[in-house]
Amino acid sequence: MDINHKEIQNFINLQLSNTAANLMLQSSKYPDWNMKAIAQQLVGKQIAQKKLPSWFKNDLIHYPIRLSMEQCSSEETASYKTSLISKGKGIDLTGGFGVDTYYLAKNSQSVVYCERNKKLAAIVKNNLKAFEQKNCEVYTCDSIQYLKQLDKLDWIFIDPARRKNSQKVFRLQDCEPNVIALQSLFFKKVDLVLIKTSPLLDIHQSLNDLDYVREVHIISVNNDCKEVLYLLEKGYTDEAQVFCINLKKNLNEEFIFTYSKEHSTIIKYSEPLDFIYEPNSSIMKSGAFKSIASKYELYKLHKHSHLYTSNELVVEFPGRSFKTKAIVQPNKKVLAKHIKGKANLTCRNYPQKIEILKKKLKLKDGGNEYLFATTLLSDKPMLILCEKV
Repeated sequence: MDINHKEIQNFINLQLSNTAANLMLQSSKYPDWNMKAIAQQLVGKQIAQKKLPSWFKNDLIHYPIRLSMEQCSSEETASYKTSLISKGKGIDLTGGFGVDTYYLAKNSQSVVYCERNKKLAAIVKNNLKAFEQKNCEVYTCDSIQYLKQLDKLDWIFIDPARRKNSQKVFRLQDCEPNVIALQSLFFKKVDLVLIKTSPLLDIHQSLNDLDYVREVHIISVNNDCKEVLYLLEKGYTDEAQVFCINLKKNLNEEFIFTYSKEHSTIIKYSEPLDFIYEPNSSIMKSGAFKSIASKYELYKLHKHSHLYTSNELVVEFPGRSFKTKAIVQPNKKVLAKHIKGKANLTCRNYPQKIEILKKKLKLKDGGNEYLFATTLLSDKPMLILCEKV
């Protein structure tokens, strides 16, 4: 069965609103088709519709199992990496579905894709051909052993995976390949290394474990933190700059700081003023809680609340901005005077979990009202009723 056959592709495109399980029930109607393989393509294409629109539009693309689709980079995050490394000759040591490889190859002289999984490597080889990307070599091998045999390159990209026995991973040591142990090998072969990690990994620990870190890039897409990138440059000894990036449809948000300045910055505190600010997820992940206040001349509501306030609106603030309407006690009768049972509730440094508080306040999600449950400068837990700016 040729998965690229026009009849099969038309069939898959007509099933995009269907489920793989329902598709399998139609197997008897198409005895000559491998419906399991078609169902895999359907699931892949459904995920690609939002995550990889360029893949979705190309009917020559083959898709792997769901797990590989869920683990691969989105087009937005893969494209962003080309601003960090993409020139000269490079190697992707953990190829996967090849989304990062493809984007890094678009502006590079050549790229080597390495992947142990033969089926996955075959899919990527097909897809690179479908995109007419001719400067990629695909190898099914142990990438570290292969790297040892190569002459000097310009850059390495690696996305170490969580070890099979690890449930939650907070350190690079819990991933494989072990990039910490491999650094000396890497810098014999290249001057630039880009490491992709999960947002769960501890940034401070990773900075301690890695050599020559020039930049850390914390990448969010529409305020959903997706990955953290470490750019290593051989011989670099200055402090790493931290880039907090929120990729949005119309205008990306960028905030840059260093941890030494974060630690030395002195900020001011205040009760809620006319406007309330919540930093985007990349800034929250970075811990730039004093730097963001200093940059935009804001007051912090409480040492641990990570919400900010001002009397004048800061239009360019990288996050969500709100107009303060009222400060309310966390009591359903008091709250009922201001809203009618529906609001968008966020808890920041509040002694109760959000679901418990919703039940206590008899509050449903939705509407145009926004509530921040937080601890104020007075150390009192309160509700800030806002409208979005």
